[in-house]
Amino acid sequence: MRDFHEENYEITHIHRRKEAVETLLKDPEANSVAREWIANFVGYEPLSNHLDAISIQGPTDYTVEGGTDQGGWEITARNRQTVFGLVDRQHNELVALNISDPIDVSWQEEYSDAELQRVRVMRDHPDVQEFEQDRDTWAVFKVAEEIFAWKDRPHGEVSSLIFYGVGDDEVSVAVGYLDVTDPENPELVDLHFVEDFVRYPVQEMARQIVPADQTVLGEVPAVPIEQRPLKTAEDGFHRFDLLPEESFEQDNWQIEWEPPETMGVTFYGDYNGRPVFRTMNAMATPTGYNLPPREGRNTVDWFFPDHEPVFTGHHLYWDIHSIPFGGPGQLGKIDYPERRGHPSGFQFRTHYHTGAQGRGSVDFHSGAQFGPYNYNISYEFFSDGRIVPIWRRHGPGHEVESLRTYGATENWDGEENVTMQYLHYTALEVTPGTTDGVETHVFDGDQWITPDQEFYLEGEPGQKVRFENPDGSEQIDIPMDRDLELVVVPVDSDEIGPADSQKTRVEDLDAELEFYHPSQYVDGDSIQNERVIAWLIMEGTVAEVPHPAAVSGYVAQCELQVEGYGD
Repeated sequence: MRDFHEENYEITHIHRRKEAVETLLKDPEANSVAREWIANFVGYEPLSNHLDAISIQGPTDYTVEGGTDQGGWEITARNRQTVFGLVDRQHNELVALNISDPIDVSWQEEYSDAELQRVRVMRDHPDVQEFEQDRDTWAVFKVAEEIFAWKDRPHGEVSSLIFYGVGDDEVSVAVGYLDVTDPENPELVDLHFVEDFVRYPVQEMARQIVPADQTVLGEVPAVPIEQRPLKTAEDGFHRFDLLPEESFEQDNWQIEWEPPETMGVTFYGDYNGRPVFRTMNAMATPTGYNLPPREGRNTVDWFFPDHEPVFTGHHLYWDIHSIPFGGPGQLGKIDYPERRGHPSGFQFRTHYHTGAQGRGSVDFHSGAQFGPYNYNISYEFFSDGRIVPIWRRHGPGHEVESLRTYGATENWDGEENVTMQYLHYTALEVTPGTTDGVETHVFDGDQWITPDQEFYLEGEPGQKVRFENPDGSEQIDIPMDRDLELVVVPVDSDEIGPADSQKTRVEDLDAELEFYHPSQYVDGDSIQNERVIAWLIMEGTVAEVPHPAAVSGYVAQCELQVEGYGD
C-alpha cells in the first residue's frame, strides 16, 4: 500500500532511502553485522508516508575456485547475512528488526572458448598480472559488444570485461575494453583499476556511525515478509508471489502481459473495454559515461552528435531488459486503495540487474555489484485513466573512482564534463479506442497543431501531445513536462519497436547495430490516420541527485492521460 502521491515518488526515493539505511545502522546488532562485510547490497521500499522498509545484506569474504583452464569459476560469498528493518519516518526509529543467520551462497561464471580467449588477452597485460598478485580473481562480462560502444568506435566493435579481485578486506576491479572486430584475435585497447566502486558502502557507513547503546532486536517484532522490499524479501532474494495472472482486470483496466525477451515485459492495455495501447515495452536504458557538457542540446545531439551509433563520451551501454541476461523481470503487482481523494490503482513492477546471474541475480545480491545495474521499471495504472511509467535506478553509486580514472575523451572539458547520464526509452503503440489509424496533435503552449509527418519533440512545460480516435471520443494525452522527449513514428516492420510486426532488440543483429536513438527513425513519413509508435525518452540526471546512488536513487517518470472512454 502507498499513500503518497506519485508527484512525491522521486523525492521519496532520493532522500528517504539514505536516511533509512542510517537508522538501521544505528542499531548496535545491525551495525556489528554490517561492519564486518566486504561488500553489500541494499533494498528499499517506502510503504506509506510514515513507514519505510529497508534491507541491507553482504558477505564477510569471497572464495574463488577454477580459472580459464577449467572453463570458468565458482564463487562463494561467505557468511552472507540480511538485515531487515521497518523505519518510523516520524521519529526515525526502528519499529521492526530481524537479522538472518549467516549462509554461504555460490554461483558459477562459465564462458565459451571465444570468451575465455578474451580473458587470456586481458590477463596477459602486466598491470593485470600485478593486480592479480595477492588477490583471488574471477572474470565477468558486463555486456556483449552488441549493446556497447567505446569512445569513437561504433556500436558492436568493443566489449567490456571485468576482473573482480578479492584482497584481505576489500574488493577491487580491473576494467578492460577489448577490440573484438577480429573475433579470433581480440585486442585490449583500454584498461582501468578501481578500488572503491561505491562511494559510501554500507560497511563503511557502519564503521563510521556510532551505534546506540541498546539494540531493539528482540524488543520489536521481526519484519513480516509482506512488508519487506520485493527484491530482498526471500532471505535476500526476490519475492514473486505477488505476480498476477497474465490477463487480469482491475480499476477499469484490462491488462495482458508477457514475460520479457530483451525489451522488458510486453503489456497490452484496455480501459473500460476499449483499447489504449496494443503493446508497450521498456526498449532500452542507454547509460553514458564521461560526456562533454550538454550546452542545451537534446538527447540525440548530446549523446550522438553525428547521428550515428557512435557515442560522444567514454563508453555507453544500451542496456536490454531480459530474464536470462540479468532478470528477474516481472516482480509483482502492488495495489493502491482509494485514499484522500486519490483514485485507486495498481503498480506492475519489473526489475532488471543487467548482466547479473539469471533470475535470482545471486552475485549482485551477494555484493558483487560493480558490473550489473539495478533497474526498477514500473507502470502505474489508476482508475481515473492515468498511466505513470516509472524508471528508477539504484547503486552501486555515481561518485565513484571509476568515473574519475577513465581516460578523458578528446572533447572532454575539464570539470565541466558529465560523469554519468541515463536515458530510458519506453515505447508503445497507442490505440485510443481504435486499433486502426489515429490522429496526432501537438499543443505547443499556445495552440493546437496537427503535424503531417513523424516528429521528435523536446518537451517544455505546458506542451502536450494528443492521440485521438478519428471516429470516436477516445483520446490519450501525454504532458511534455519533466524534461520528457517524445518521438512519434508510424509502425514500420524494418525498425526496432514494440509492435508485434517490428524487430526485437538483439534478435536482429543488423538492426541492433544500427540502433542508437529513436529519433533515427524520423525521416518524413506521414503519421495522420496511421498506426503510430510513441517513444517516451526519460532522463536520469546524476547531477540532480544529492547523495551517491549507493544510498539514494535516480527516478524518471512521465504520465499518460486517457480521456473520452466513458464511465
